[in-house]
Amino acid sequence: MLVAGFQEEGSVVMPQPAGLISVLLDRTARIDERDDAATDLEAHSGEHVVKALVDVASSPVEDKLVLASVAESLGRILARDGGCPEDLLASLHPDARRIAEEVLRASR
Repeated sequence: MLVAGFQEEGSVVMPQPAGLISVLLDRTARIDERDDAATDLEAHSGEHVVKALVDVASSPVEDKLVLASVAESLGRILARDGGCPEDLLASLHPDARRIAEEVLRASR
């Protein structure tokens, strides 16, 4: 049985958002699992969440589906938590930057 705030990974139950970050950053995980993790991270805040999303959103070789979900979640977190430094946006893959900027504009 899963408890709110925890995610089962194999036979280990990990507290959130650490479990989601672990899945997102695991390039051996299935794309749909990484995409779900990126989407679910939107519900969390904190420097470690933003850093994980930025790391993936900055990759020039990231899967397009994961990249889009990461950018949407990042944009929503930044909009909710008070904005976005321009240098952070500049560090993103161009597709991720476009999506994050669209989300930020839509939230105003």
